[in-house]
Amino acid sequence: MKGRYQVYFERARIPIAAVDGLGRIRESNPAFCSVVARTAEELDHVLAEELLAPGEIEAQRPYWRMLALGRLDTYQTRLRLVRRNGTVIRARVSASVEHRADGLPWRAVAVLDEISCPTPLYGPEPGQVQGQVRAPVLGQVQGEVLRLVAVGASNAQIARRLYLTRQAVDYHLARLRAKLGADSRSALAGRAFVLGLFVPGVWPPVLHAPAAHPPALHPPAPRRPGDPG
Repeated sequence: MKGRYQVYFERARIPIAAVDGLGRIRESNPAFCSVVARTAEELDHVLAEELLAPGEIEAQRPYWRMLALGRLDTYQTRLRLVRRNGTVIRARVSASVEHRADGLPWRAVAVLDEISCPTPLYGPEPGQVQGQVRAPVLGQVQGEVLRLVAVGASNAQIARRLYLTRQAVDYHLARLRAKLGADSRSALAGRAFVLGLFVPGVWPPVLHAPAAHPPALHPPAPRRPGDPG
């Protein structure tokens, strides 16, 4: 947000973020930073999908792709966002596309409203022992960061290997600590093995492939009179 609109963007009480065509957050106002409990520097160039709770990415990605390709000008949905401390908020997200002079999509501006109070990301399910943590779902970038941490890479080495900023690496490490329930960076690898995220007996560590979704079951077509039995 530049020029005369910058002051409105900064002072707005409504959480607003601008996302580029690659899905990276390019700008976020103080209200948005407060809602997700992160600084603007931590959010800069971070993939927007990294803020989503497990299970949300697959549902939202087709619509985000259509926004990026200019096939959709506006989009509204409800989703869950993960805050820095690992808690989750539910919000309604309204996104609209800003076009360049040549008519091509430039960026999408997302506005949050109807925001819920934070709740724990992972709670015990029926039959689950209190304190037992389920294996979380990791995004592709988070999985690579975790794998490099496990082999002893420094933050600077991770940034160079994955073409990330140092702030982005710090952000992903904070997300991983929250998701895995690790008290420190050094505890991440141990927690990953305990939770079964890595294939056992393999070095360098390899993450388990995401579970495949079973094919959808369709009811049989109704039989018409005269059809063979």
